[in-house]
Amino acid sequence: MSWLRNETLEWEKANVVTFLVITASIIYTLVRLFKWQHKVWLLYQLPGPRGFPVLGNALYLNVDPPELFQRLLKVAESGEVARFWTMYTPYCLISSATAVEVILRSQKHLDKSHDMELAYPFLGLSLLTSTGSHWQTRRKLLTPAFHFKILEQFVDVFNKQSNKLVNKLQKKADGNPFNISTDITLCLLDAIC
Repeated sequence: MSWLRNETLEWEKANVVTFLVITASIIYTLVRLFKWQHKVWLLYQLPGPRGFPVLGNALYLNVDPPELFQRLLKVAESGEVARFWTMYTPYCLISSATAVEVILRSQKHLDKSHDMELAYPFLGLSLLTSTGSHWQTRRKLLTPAFHFKILEQFVDVFNKQSNKLVNKLQKKADGNPFNISTDITLCLLDAIC
């Protein structure tokens, strides 16, 4: 009869462990759900188009690029900071310089989005893709090069190259469309060099 008692005790220990694991996973899931719900509530304090439960605003934004630009402009008209969703990913559209300044001055909000990870193979860890203290030290090294006093020395060069660009564009301005990117690129390279 002692074997039955030992087997029952082992069965109870297994039940207790299973119960604790299930309880811990349920509590963890509920905590994550409540944190997510709080973030969603905070995001819905911002103006923006109403989205569908799972898709968000993906159907509203699933259009050709020119129409997408127009729709994003409509979203931006709802406020300086507006929100929209694609699937479960929220996006904030910032359309005022004062709102951007608040974000860029903050040390806390310097992380890039996960979309920037697609650029790592091409750009590496550069000023464009880096975050946090790495980004800030690189930016501080680069900022003096664009100070007004330094740029004032090159105003004559900028004017000369801009006038060349205007002359090129006037020759092409016959009412027909043309590719301006090569002319802009050449003007930029002439001004830099």
